[in-house]
Amino acid sequence: MKKTELAFIADIHYYSPRLGDKGRAYELRSGSDQKCLAESGAVVDAALKKIKNSSVDALVISGDVSNNGERFSHEEIYAKLRAFSEQKPVYLITSTHDWCTNHSPSRYEGDKVYNDVEALGAEELDALYKDFGRDKLIAEFETSRGFHSRCYQINEEVRLLCVNDDADGAGGKSGYSEEHLNWMVEQITKAKEAGNYIIATEHHLMLYNVSGLINKGQSIADNYEVAARLADAGLRLMFVGHSHFQRTTEFVSPAGNKITQVNIGSLCGYPAPINYVTIENGVAHIRVEFLDGFDYNGKHYDARFFKDHSADVLLNILNAAATDKQELKDRLGAHGIRIKPLDKIYFIIRRLAKTVLGITVGRAGRLVNFFTFGKGVNRKAVKAHKKEKLLPYVISIFLCLFDGSYIASSLPETVKTIVGDVGTLPGRVVSKLPIKKAKKEKIYKTTNEIEGIVRELVYPAAPDNTECSVLL
Repeated sequence: MKKTELAFIADIHYYSPRLGDKGRAYELRSGSDQKCLAESGAVVDAALKKIKNSSVDALVISGDVSNNGERFSHEEIYAKLRAFSEQKPVYLITSTHDWCTNHSPSRYEGDKVYNDVEALGAEELDALYKDFGRDKLIAEFETSRGFHSRCYQINEEVRLLCVNDDADGAGGKSGYSEEHLNWMVEQITKAKEAGNYIIATEHHLMLYNVSGLINKGQSIADNYEVAARLADAGLRLMFVGHSHFQRTTEFVSPAGNKITQVNIGSLCGYPAPINYVTIENGVAHIRVEFLDGFDYNGKHYDARFFKDHSADVLLNILNAAATDKQELKDRLGAHGIRIKPLDKIYFIIRRLAKTVLGITVGRAGRLVNFFTFGKGVNRKAVKAHKKEKLLPYVISIFLCLFDGSYIASSLPETVKTIVGDVGTLPGRVVSKLPIKKAKKEKIYKTTNEIEGIVRELVYPAAPDNTECSVLL
């Protein structure tokens, strides 16, 4: 049996330096984003070099190739991918950030933001990228929005289904019309009839990878119904992007058919993952490697850059809140957040921010236990870290969302115990409230979700988020 090796990346969000890479406006924009911007070209170069030097047969990109649909960004990333495709084939789908859903891509100059940037529409996007994989194309479908889904014959044993889910679902949401979904089922069926293995990629989530509380707005419409249809047709493996989380999730349809979703993290954000897939003897083995660094403007940056840049999304706001009201307004504004009464409540925000920046695990634990009569968090666990700052642990747990809880594997069990106790705290508080049972049960739905999210971050459920196998 032939061995097929593929590399998957997603959410490149390539940003052209011609859109501005210095000045106050750019610094605010860059500092509010988990993924890097001006450095994205260097990151892509490092990743493509690594993949080119590997044994993979082809590269697959699962959407959001550009930062926000800018023509400059598309032209530059296209040139990089075209050069790479001379060594190994490239297959890709475009998605929301490739045609700029808000129709207002930006550039940055000094302290000004301008929205006069030319962007690409659906027709131009297809014209630019359609030749990637064209010699392997066996079927295609055009959506009502003018986007295309395509099926490729990678080799004599493996087919790749690349589907564009943009605005094709119920109510114009991401997802699939009935005609589109029927076409997908047809491609899966034909692959099975030909004795081929078939794997697929879309951009938005098919399955919630952490919790509906977080992922609902990141998923396709009617997501579990779609998952069941595809699983029952015979699809066993779907790669997705969009959330920037590196996580693997399983779902079994009511008919008993399993499908596995691999959510690929953003290449240009922490932890800069490349997903390698080896298909052999009916089994797809997935392993995730994280980019170990890149060269930018004559300087080498190691993997810590991605972690620090992502952590700064939190730290920039906290530091601003603790020191400068206008800086806080600017930082929040970069996230699109406006708090009307901020001037009146800033003194409270400042005090809270200073507390969060400086508080120790011991002090935080004592405060929680004081207000919960000693039943909030495990005292022995808190004592083990009482003199350590709390914030680094908060950042580590935050980053676990993106790296598939890779950081969590190295956290002390005492820290995991504290985190677990914090996760169950809302539910325990609600249980003591003097409110009607029906209302309490409704609140429990949310507290249970919170508990599940926290537990998933420190004790992720199977399968492993960085290495697993799927029976095709």
